[in-house]
Amino acid sequence: MSNDKNTSNFERIHTFDFNLLLIFEAVFTHGSVKKAAETLNSSGSAISQSLSKLRLHFADPLFVRTGQRIEPTTVAIKLHEQIGKNFGSIIESIINFSTQTTPHRIVIYASPYLALRMLPDLCAEINQSEIPCEIVHLSADSLLNNGEDILTYRKADIVIDTHPYYSASVISKRCLKEHVVPVCRKDHPRMDQNLTREGMKEVTSTFLNVNTEGLKRVQRDIDNNLDARNFTFNSSSVLVNAAISAKTDALSFVPKWFAENFADAMGLKILQPEFSIEPADLYLNYNKSAMGNDNFANIITKIEDHFLAKMAAEENR
Repeated sequence: MSNDKNTSNFERIHTFDFNLLLIFEAVFTHGSVKKAAETLNSSGSAISQSLSKLRLHFADPLFVRTGQRIEPTTVAIKLHEQIGKNFGSIIESIINFSTQTTPHRIVIYASPYLALRMLPDLCAEINQSEIPCEIVHLSADSLLNNGEDILTYRKADIVIDTHPYYSASVISKRCLKEHVVPVCRKDHPRMDQNLTREGMKEVTSTFLNVNTEGLKRVQRDIDNNLDARNFTFNSSSVLVNAAISAKTDALSFVPKWFAENFADAMGLKILQPEFSIEPADLYLNYNKSAMGNDNFANIITKIEDHFLAKMAAEENR
């Protein structure tokens, strides 16, 4: 309702120049066109011209000359009483506003899986830092591959992706390495604990339908190690593919972290392939200009330090 009212008010008053209110308040406070002009670093004629526009709008002279001063009319006094307090608060808020230290609202653009993988640690790190901040997750569509556009048009502060962005205005930092493993249902009739190239010929697979270069590179690596796979299900979601494998004979290739945390609960078992699979790198991407905000810079530093330490620990396991 509030937004509808604001929209209606905008339509009614869109031709009004709100700079005139600043001039009105300056003249009202000083009781002098000359002093108002000096305060606003303007000319007396410009102030007088603005007062003429206000007089026309309110159909009242607003100020009348008395000796060396100009005195407000009853309409001007009433106008000042109605707008003075709120207008003063707006001016004070603008003066005291600082983009460098203001509590921050950080929008993070990531696929549902990457959000599941990284946001809990990220939020915990920010909470421990006690930096005033609200985290908002914006779910990415893995088919669009539009993370760079999201950053360019400032729709998100951070984009988590499987490849770096090479724009001169963007900072990309590798933060995790994601290993991939095959999984199947625990009571699969043809799979024990090992996945061989020959064994793969006898089973079907799910296909992860994504358009991000990092994940497509992993898929090419899997295909190079296997003959043409027989796909019976296609999804852009790792979670959905895993759920399908839990209920059918189709195999899925999923992130190792996901399998270690959720495979048992879903009724899946992790297979040991006879070939190695190139892992996918995960990147934090954000605009360089955002580092001008002290809170954001502190948050980014803590996030990067946390994930770099975590990546080092995982690689040493």
